[in-house]
Amino acid sequence: MKNYIFLLLIIALGFSSCQEDTDRYNLSGQIEGLTNEQLILQFVTFNSITDIDTCTSNENGSYEFKGTVKEPGFYRISGQGKYWMLRLDNEEIVYNAKFDDDLLAETEVLKSENAQEFQEMISFFIEKQNELGALSQQFQTKQMAGASMEELKAIENQYLAVEAGMKDAIREKIAQTTDPITGIYLMSALKSAEDLEFIKTKLNDYSTLMPNSTYILEMREQVKANEDAIAQKAAMEAASNKIAVGTEAPDFTQKTPQGVDLSLSSLKGKVVLVDFWASWCKPCRIENPTVVAAYNNYKAKGFTVLSVSLDKERGAWVNAIAQDGLIWPNHVSDLQFWNNAAAKTFGVNSIPAAFLIDENGIIIGRDLRGPALEEKLKEVLG
Repeated sequence: MKNYIFLLLIIALGFSSCQEDTDRYNLSGQIEGLTNEQLILQFVTFNSITDIDTCTSNENGSYEFKGTVKEPGFYRISGQGKYWMLRLDNEEIVYNAKFDDDLLAETEVLKSENAQEFQEMISFFIEKQNELGALSQQFQTKQMAGASMEELKAIENQYLAVEAGMKDAIREKIAQTTDPITGIYLMSALKSAEDLEFIKTKLNDYSTLMPNSTYILEMREQVKANEDAIAQKAAMEAASNKIAVGTEAPDFTQKTPQGVDLSLSSLKGKVVLVDFWASWCKPCRIENPTVVAAYNNYKAKGFTVLSVSLDKERGAWVNAIAQDGLIWPNHVSDLQFWNNAAAKTFGVNSIPAAFLIDENGIIIGRDLRGPALEEKLKEVLG
């Protein structure tokens, strides 16, 4: 849902083919509800909004911008805290709008087929977003009223059906449009892993029409970031699958708060709870008293804890150790946040996460929290 909200807020993505040999734009129209106001024309990309021109509407709300844009794309007219989006190239275009209080109630685009099509896509997303928003509100209302799981599931299924239908419609509209700007605008809603190859193919097609487009560059960066995230998730899942109960725990070495190297293998011969946590992780801090109690109950029987912090700042890490009374001597971190090397090795993608390892280095339990940890330690150590 967030992807679609983003579309509505910046309202844009795309590319466009050069239709005319003009090198200037003439953007004019009338804005009802915004008279005698300074208006700003802005260039909108995925990463920035840049002012490119200003004008003042008259007593009837009429306005006019003239100039040259460096590339076709998404542009925004802003005034008095209000704004509206359009597709602009070096061409003549008439854009009329009507505000009802602070809400954009009506729009009209003339003299540019590409801009008209782009406006239709904006309306398409607004309609679908409103439909999804209504279902989301219905779900929340029913949930607060104590509706049954069957009722809530029915609304959820309806929401998913609308979302899936929207995705099918987006692909169909991308296939139909001849305007790369509109195509990219539509593609911005396709974020799943199975969409990435489709998006890359379309970007290659569009780049032949607009090789220097800012949007192509930015969208390729987004695709690369999505691919990296998917690859990282897959690697962590693969690592996690290898760290199964009954397998040998991989060794690692990190620094203590005093800067001394400490390895998991140095604790062999003890039953060790490798506990991944962080000072900023509230669920971890809530779980810490359970770990402290287990340590106090079983340390005399050969149990210890190796706490691996995903903190970024040494001070926050050390303070949390003291505040939570984590009295065992084995604390390590590389202060790399989610890039902690040991966390990656163990496939940790959320915390708290814990692995109970026997005296021979074999994993005998995972994510044992609360009474479950106490029960396992009683079983192992008596």
